[in-house]
Amino acid sequence: MTPLYAARIADLGAGDFVQVDCACGHVELLTATMLATAGVVPDQKVLDLPGRLRCRECDARGRVVVSIKWAAERGRG
Repeated sequence: MTPLYAARIADLGAGDFVQVDCACGHVELLTATMLATAGVVPDQKVLDLPGRLRCRECDARGRVVVSIKWAAERGRG
C-alpha cells in the first residue's frame, strides 16, 4: 500500500476507494473509475482532490477530507 501523502489515482486498484468526508457530515466512497469519469487524471495525487470536489449535500467546495480505503484494510477487524 502506498502512503496517503504519496498516493495517486493510478495507485488505486480494484476494490480500493477514496473516502470523501465533508464538514457537513456527508460521506462518499469513490473508485478510480468514478474519478476518471469526472476528469481526474491518473497521475493526480489523492491529497490534491479536496479543491476539486463539491459536496452533493451542502454544495460546498473544498470542505472535505480525503482518505483511502484499501481493499486489504476492509478485511481486518
